[in-house]
Amino acid sequence: MGREAHEDPAKRYVAAIAAGFFYILIGLFGATVATVFTAFPQELVLAIAGLALLGTIGNGLFTALRDESQREPALITFLVTASRVTLFGIGSAFWGLIAGAMALMIYRVNILSITPKAD
Repeated sequence: MGREAHEDPAKRYVAAIAAGFFYILIGLFGATVATVFTAFPQELVLAIAGLALLGTIGNGLFTALRDESQREPALITFLVTASRVTLFGIGSAFWGLIAGAMALMIYRVNILSITPKAD
């Protein structure tokens, strides 16, 4: 558990207990929760899910773009994957991986060819 749970490491267990209680509660009433979400318009459910994932996406992008030497390939991977392009029946996750790997290879070849050799 991180600092966001509690400043004092000895008291962070309270957050774990609260989360466990919440998970048990949702598990017991899972069918009711699912019924409530099916009553909402699909766009609202998608918006709620998107908002819930903002922190995860932001943290993932921060981690991927932190290393300057691999920033462009990581960004290309993300953009191609987010584009939802489908070629030959294969989804954008695969094409994003391929585009990112190719960009990384091209970037590394260019870096190696530009770097002056030590005498």
